[in-house]
Amino acid sequence: PGCPAGAGEEEGGMSRKQAAKARPAGGKKAQRPRPPPATLGLGGLAGQLQALGLKLREVPGDGNCLFRALGDQLEGHSRNHLKHRQETVDYMIKQREDFEPFVEDDVPFEKHITNLAKPGTFAGNDAIVAFARNHEMNVVIHQPNAPLWQIRGTDKSNARELHIAYRYGEHYDSVRRINDDSEAPAYLQMEMLCKNDSKEEKEIKPQKDEYEDEIEDEMEDAVQKVCNATGCLDIDLINQILKVENYNVESAIFATIQVNEVKRISAEEEGDSQDKGPKSCSSALWEENGSGSRIFGKQSMHQDKMENKGEGRCDEENGASK
Repeated sequence: PGCPAGAGEEEGGMSRKQAAKARPAGGKKAQRPRPPPATLGLGGLAGQLQALGLKLREVPGDGNCLFRALGDQLEGHSRNHLKHRQETVDYMIKQREDFEPFVEDDVPFEKHITNLAKPGTFAGNDAIVAFARNHEMNVVIHQPNAPLWQIRGTDKSNARELHIAYRYGEHYDSVRRINDDSEAPAYLQMEMLCKNDSKEEKEIKPQKDEYEDEIEDEMEDAVQKVCNATGCLDIDLINQILKVENYNVESAIFATIQVNEVKRISAEEEGDSQDKGPKSCSSALWEENGSGSRIFGKQSMHQDKMENKGEGRCDEENGASK
């Protein structure tokens, strides 16, 4: 006989034998600690579900959690968990050849089924497969830091999906839309969740435009600050200087003042040249206290003096030749 879909595979570290495990013989219920609330932090499973617009609807950890969670999905509440348990057991008995190979080797099928029928007995993968096939639905299992696990109960393309969560290696909860606090049946589809995911990504895109607008505003503000500090109205020049100075406003202000000073002095020199005729090489611009020295340093002044000395020698030689 074939393996029930999903029943023979490991799920989140739960082996098929653990999944099929019933409570111990003798009628004693396995004592399982109640899992901590899912609301502790937004990491892990709670964060994964929130990203899909979903949340956990917790059910008691009393050994009936699987059938409570499936019942909440199917009917909108978990009060009929005993009924769902019995129907699942009945289906497994009818389809014994599908499920018997996956019971623990040392546990007879009859004993496994007898224990599984008792309230409070932990149920695993084989019960999920039986429930899904009996109702001709697909069961989707959400687990922390793991892909969605789907157990198919039918090949119908429009089959209903029941979404449950599996955590702590032993507990099941129901999964609901984040704003669903009703007692109506849950109708979740993986296809719709994927579309919602895509829609959220599209809605995030405008944020990129807002970010670009914010950067543009900051650049305009930087230009305005440089304008106010320097009196320069050449916006293109200021933009170029800001780019060179890596948009450091203070550095851009200093550089703009330098450029303006050089332009002003050059304009004055040009005006003086036109009014007074050609000047000697020793321009006031490069005197020790001149603006050229202040802006560009004494290296230029030193170079100019060397040129002046050379020119003086030329004059002396010309005078001697005469």
